[in-house]
Amino acid sequence: MAEAIEHPHFTVIDDFLEEEDWTRLWSDYQFMDLMPVSRTGGAWKLEDGIPLGGRECVLERDSQAQVLGPQEEAVHEEHWGDARDPIAELLAQVILSKAHPRLIDDNWVRLAGRAYVYPRETGLSWHVDDHDLYAGAFIYYAHPLWDAHFGGELLIGETIQEDENDELPIMAYRFETESYSQRMLEVGCGQFIMPKPNRLVLLSGAPHMIAKVSAAAGQNIRASVAGFFLRPGADEEIRGKGLLSEKG
Repeated sequence: MAEAIEHPHFTVIDDFLEEEDWTRLWSDYQFMDLMPVSRTGGAWKLEDGIPLGGRECVLERDSQAQVLGPQEEAVHEEHWGDARDPIAELLAQVILSKAHPRLIDDNWVRLAGRAYVYPRETGLSWHVDDHDLYAGAFIYYAHPLWDAHFGGELLIGETIQEDENDELPIMAYRFETESYSQRMLEVGCGQFIMPKPNRLVLLSGAPHMIAKVSAAAGQNIRASVAGFFLRPGADEEIRGKGLLSEKG
């Protein structure tokens, strides 16, 4: 595992998984069930194209040792996978890494994630994660190669917040985005993180988006596992509203 790059809004860790675990996770992408993510709810807009998402996986905060044990069968009684499930093992590694305490609010009880595939000409619009549900977020890049010209960068914006009642809304309206755009343009700058293979990114609460994958990517896909550190009770709202899908 490489040294972490730390910023007030994010942490980046390269070479996160061992080669064998990374290879097994990427192999899982070849066969997993993938469905188009919704463009009628959440942060995705019509112009974001049609990314794909896999099944959701949830781990209890203290269950990582069980998941990584060779004989364990259940990850979470209401969810999916077994001890050989590479998505569940990745979530366990994120918990075990202890990379999150600096950035992620400690009031979380579960880690939830799912696989995403962003083909060329797909992305995710500007939004802010719901702080009442999520103590923080993560993204892991599973694809085996990437070119700097392929796009798909994670963009993290800066905003002006004069008081606690002046927070940026979670997302813009579906069709009327002008007011949201104006708030982002008040500062009009930020940081970007390239989707470097085998890279883990931890996010706090800053507004962010995924730049569209360029046509230069051809048949190469931006493959990620992404999700949230869930606060107590948050998973009930997620199951009811599909809010876990607002990530990638």
